Amino acid sequence: MPNATRCQLPPRSRLRDSLLRIDYLDSFEVPSRTPEQDVVLIYAAAFGHLPNVFKRLLVLRSHLVKPLGIAGVSYADLARPIDTGRNYAVGDRIGRWTLFAKHQDELITGANDRHLDFRVSVFRDARPRIVLAEPIWATILPFHRVGVAKLLGDASAAGRI
Repeated sequence: MPNATRCQLPPRSRLRDSLLRIDYLDSFEVPSRTPEQDVVLIYAAAFGHLPNVFKRLLVLRSHLVKPLGIAGVSYADLARPIDTGRNYAVGDRIGRWTLFAKHQDELITGANDRHLDFRVSVFRDARPRIVLAEPIWATILPFHRVGVAKLLGDASAAGRI
């Protein structure tokens, strides 16, 4: 089973320019079986197949932070498939997040919330490889590393990317 490995953010990525401040940036990569695959399909391959345990943890987090006025997600939100046939434009929702940038080689999504502005990049380069990167808070770093590596590794192992 292909495992996602930590890597540096590719220099051509636009993720660094998408937020005013980035404290820490985590990136993982897997080899790409289909170097010309559309970035929307790559995004859906990783984020459209969340393991059930991830869905349950995200819903639990949503219940815990709701009293603080922080937006959350439902299990139904997480189970809804990403429409890969749609032509997305900046500002559209793709899955559960907003599309902030769309390029031939990179898709940047995320959210601006009261407590946290975040972005996620799915980047495809000529090596060929897929890189999934996200600026993150130190408090969620251990959970994030396991989660992102699993999403990307599962998508690769299943042959979706």
